[in-house]
Amino acid sequence: MEDGGDIADRGYEIDGLPVWYHPLRLDLKFGLGDIQRANLRERIRAEQAAAGADTSDDAVEQLYKRVEYADRRKRGNEYLPSFLRQVRNHHLENGGIIFDMGQIGPHLEATWSDGITLRNVFPWRTGIYVHVGETLEYNRENPASLIEGFYITHTDSPIRGWLLTFVTNYPGWDQREHHMPGQTLVNFNRFVAFTIPEDADVAKLNYKKLEIIGDKALAKQASLWHLARLATNAMLYLSRARPDVQGTMSSLRVETAGTKRTEIYECGCDEVDWNIDWSNTTLIPGRWIVDDEGGEGRPMVTRWMPPKVVWPENKEAYLREGGKVLEFSRKSGTTQR
Repeated sequence: MEDGGDIADRGYEIDGLPVWYHPLRLDLKFGLGDIQRANLRERIRAEQAAAGADTSDDAVEQLYKRVEYADRRKRGNEYLPSFLRQVRNHHLENGGIIFDMGQIGPHLEATWSDGITLRNVFPWRTGIYVHVGETLEYNRENPASLIEGFYITHTDSPIRGWLLTFVTNYPGWDQREHHMPGQTLVNFNRFVAFTIPEDADVAKLNYKKLEIIGDKALAKQASLWHLARLATNAMLYLSRARPDVQGTMSSLRVETAGTKRTEIYECGCDEVDWNIDWSNTTLIPGRWIVDDEGGEGRPMVTRWMPPKVVWPENKEAYLREGGKVLEFSRKSGTTQR
């Protein structure tokens, strides 16, 4: 990320509220249409009045139908909202739990997941949502950087495995009631979903051959392997016997009126260093040690070795000894050495 910027531009702060989680926005989306259409009529009436034109109900309605028809033609794929609704419904059936990994996310993003399959991984429930916010790969020139979280859903058909649905934030969410319905639909249709077969090696899977649901253009701009690794690491983190997960007061800091009941947990509060400057750092990648691959009802047992900072004075000696590092900078993203 090049600079701190105004996080409100990306939807993270609305009227002083620090976070608007995607599941809560999605709940409110379905009631927005009537409000947006009513506001459209009022805007048309105000514009007519300012121009000294006809403000009668008939005149306003004729203009409204013209504008609304043009907007409707831009709305694109109507299947995608129903897909998201199914994912959210499954999420709610499993308690609607939201895990906020905004603080620990960079540590998981800098962790390898080589040799990992998901057959015996059980991340708390079979339907959860993980919020990560901005990632280390953030590049304001790439729309894929708007991806802020993902739904994790176990599926048996057409492939037995884990359906990962990566969703984006909604810039300008505080003005949502004054947007056109088409604009709202476009924002919520900006997601990418694919299924990782439970017996596939996450690191070696050919992601180009997976069936993609959602925004195909966004999928081409995103690193599917990178996103899958982040989601896998989140699953492994939550699958441990005692993950660092704490109930949070976030539910009191975000607007919840009109949304479904949910539980919000913050992750990694006491386990990792929150003070790393991710804008320009060199790390020894984190890794997972698999103590038991699981099977016959036994979950996989893993230990997490978080990434460690390599201080500048030690980096060259570490590299000479054959060590591997990840380098992060706001302008260039991630490089491996």
